[in-house]
Amino acid sequence: MTQPNRETARDALTVLLNTRLVTTDEIVQITYNYRKGDLGGQSPVVCVSSSGSMRARVDFSGDRENVIHLMIHVFVLYSDQSSWSEDDAEDRLDAIEAAIADVVDGNSGKTANWHWIDYGGRSERMDVTLGGHEYIVEAIPITVQMDYG
Repeated sequence: MTQPNRETARDALTVLLNTRLVTTDEIVQITYNYRKGDLGGQSPVVCVSSSGSMRARVDFSGDRENVIHLMIHVFVLYSDQSSWSEDDAEDRLDAIEAAIADVVDGNSGKTANWHWIDYGGRSERMDVTLGGHEYIVEAIPITVQMDYG
């Protein structure tokens, strides 16, 4: 029996987020299916990365519950000192988080890539500097139960 690979869920979630946030709503510049170290001033950006696994045995036959954890990081430029200000950044962060919640809720049931997907707890907002640019960042934990491959 092949163990599920987190990459499957990470890639599938990135595609869903890209469709909604970049193509449909046009509120994000780009999505990545990995954590990017330097965004080169791009904003807003969403990164989906692996965040751990919980492969607990659920019965005596050796079956396991395959729960994997992903982390969505939303990066929004804090200010460009001209046309984009702090309140624009906060408003965009809020709009992106709400759209992510819609994507998770709209795909929470069984799909080809998972049994279920949901928020894995409270998101956390922080400020970081990457490549000389100040960003507001929201880290959103996601929990996914997967089938055996």
